[in-house]
Amino acid sequence: MKKRAVVLSGGGAKGAYQVGVWKALRRLHFHYQIVTGTSVGALNGMLMVQKDYHKCLKLWNHMNFNQLFYEQFPEKTNGLIGKGKVYQKYAANFIKNGGIDTSRFEQLIYRYYKPYSFFHSPIDFGIVTYNLTSKKSLEITKKNMTEKNAPQYIIASASCYPAFPKKQINGEYYIDGGYSDNLPINLAISLGATEIIAVDLNAIGIKRKVKNKNVKITYIEPKHRTASILVFEEELSRKSIQYGYYDTMKAFKKLEGNMYTFYPKQLFREYQNSKQQLENMITSRLQPSDQSPLYHQLLKLSVFHKLLKDKTGKKKEQLFYEIIELLGISLKIDDTKIYKVRDFTKEILLKFSTIESSDTKQIEEKIKQKKVQSLQKTGTLLHFLYHRIEKNPKNTKEKIEYCGYALLFPKEFIATIYLYLLNEQYHILT
Repeated sequence: MKKRAVVLSGGGAKGAYQVGVWKALRRLHFHYQIVTGTSVGALNGMLMVQKDYHKCLKLWNHMNFNQLFYEQFPEKTNGLIGKGKVYQKYAANFIKNGGIDTSRFEQLIYRYYKPYSFFHSPIDFGIVTYNLTSKKSLEITKKNMTEKNAPQYIIASASCYPAFPKKQINGEYYIDGGYSDNLPINLAISLGATEIIAVDLNAIGIKRKVKNKNVKITYIEPKHRTASILVFEEELSRKSIQYGYYDTMKAFKKLEGNMYTFYPKQLFREYQNSKQQLENMITSRLQPSDQSPLYHQLLKLSVFHKLLKDKTGKKKEQLFYEIIELLGISLKIDDTKIYKVRDFTKEILLKFSTIESSDTKQIEEKIKQKKVQSLQKTGTLLHFLYHRIEKNPKNTKEKIEYCGYALLFPKEFIATIYLYLLNEQYHILT
């Protein structure tokens, strides 16, 4: 009999992402018979078993430190300094009390735990925690839980030691399941799973090798940086929910893109419309004399080598998708929307038009000093390259200069040419 499972990894505040995955699975009418989870995955898994989607969504939409702790945390946690202050709080509480006071967190678990819904649900459930007393992993399933100890074991699984204190159950101490198995795929298989959606938050923790290679597993992982595991903020949480939804829809081919999200077939159509012009312009810009050593280096350069040698067109197509997203990243385009490519490219041009004139001497100095990494994926570099690309090179010296920039910044160079072609179409830049 076919059984579908959802496996949820640990990851603390990153758990909001799993709600986005659940939202997508509901949209896709993906019915599951098993849920296994570790740490925050155990909490979200409990709600998935109870089918409390809207409660789960509300919880994570408003997730913050005040929901979980009595301890007062800094209001601003952005940047290294803000996050540093947060982790100082956890460290101070560990030294003083063996971990932060989690009584409010435990109250939250009990508030969302519905014994009748949980035990009468047809969905099987299993979690992982680590028994610190016996120094053994514990996998416990719903059939071995009681109404009283089910929430206790869920709390134990999510006891992110040493930030959180050890959880005592029947005289023994338990800590976070990530110390044993942070992505309990094998537990799902032992419960009879034949198909698995594994949501891996890529947080610190042990991952076990999958024992049964015959089980179909679809891995869904964050493409973006999500919240730090112990930094709980509403804005970060809401973004993570969106990312989880988008990444799942992409995994099932309902949306496309990588860091950015597009409606289906949008990128392919844009590639078909632009590929010849783009290739022609790249070729016309990169034709120095045969005697130029730069030309021969250019042929060996990986990105342009792909363009020259690609017979099927697949590598060119993939590179095109990469440069569209490179433009979005460099110009800090909002990554929480679903785009039509036409709207995305117009937004790129509008954002590009707001960049102030770049300090040419400063950029050239960085290039001379070989500090090129700090320039990559920046609007400043795109601005610098654009005003060189828009002038068609007329002599060998200018062509060699173009080749030099192409060698240093191959993807940004191609992306800027594409930007130039876009402006010829929309006439946004003057």
